[in-house]
Amino acid sequence: MLQRIYLHNFRCLENFELTLKEMSSALLIGKNGAGKSTIASALEVLQSIGRGINRVGKLVQSKDFAHDRDDVPIHFEIEVLLDEKLYQYVIAFELPENFRELRVFEEQLLVKGNPIYSRQESQVTLHTSSRNTEAQFLVDWHLVALPIIQERSETDPLHIFKTWLARMIIVAPIPSLMTGESNGETLEPERDGSNFGEWFSGLLSRYPAAYTQVDRYLREVMPDINDI
Repeated sequence: MLQRIYLHNFRCLENFELTLKEMSSALLIGKNGAGKSTIASALEVLQSIGRGINRVGKLVQSKDFAHDRDDVPIHFEIEVLLDEKLYQYVIAFELPENFRELRVFEEQLLVKGNPIYSRQESQVTLHTSSRNTEAQFLVDWHLVALPIIQERSETDPLHIFKTWLARMIIVAPIPSLMTGESNGETLEPERDGSNFGEWFSGLLSRYPAAYTQVDRYLREVMPDINDI
């Protein structure tokens, strides 16, 4: 469950914080230019990292700096509550002088306040505790570390957090594109809802019990519904 997102120097948002504690979902409504799409774009950057995209140039670009202020890093923070444990992920991107592509300035993942790994520029440190370090290695500054750190098991905090990021649902649906037809299955809905049929098929295939919840909800909001 998403608890908090913080963004700084990203497009139209500076020193922006959105708190969503105890909310399993949220609907953003506002005037044009208020930043709704920017928040969604920031979440998509984090979602892409969870899905394995680690080249910085495919995540953010120089045009993403707020007001072209490229002397201050673009900063992302996200807090997620999973299995009653608070996961905190921080990543910042910078554009040094004479560089064409942004690079990672800092990166960190914490669980219950304890670091799983931390990074400053190119050096990554894996932690076994808050005091003892397990290993250190270097990563290309233009690559995000989270997708390339090896997971030990499905109970590894890295796996749990990356899976949540990858399956985070971010939608701004366009009804005319939602045909309901399905040519396959996926757990990754498109932002515009165009693959709604594939997503719904994938959801029911992976989690059959979800049908009951969907059916119950639709009958509450649409009393005359006959069947899905």
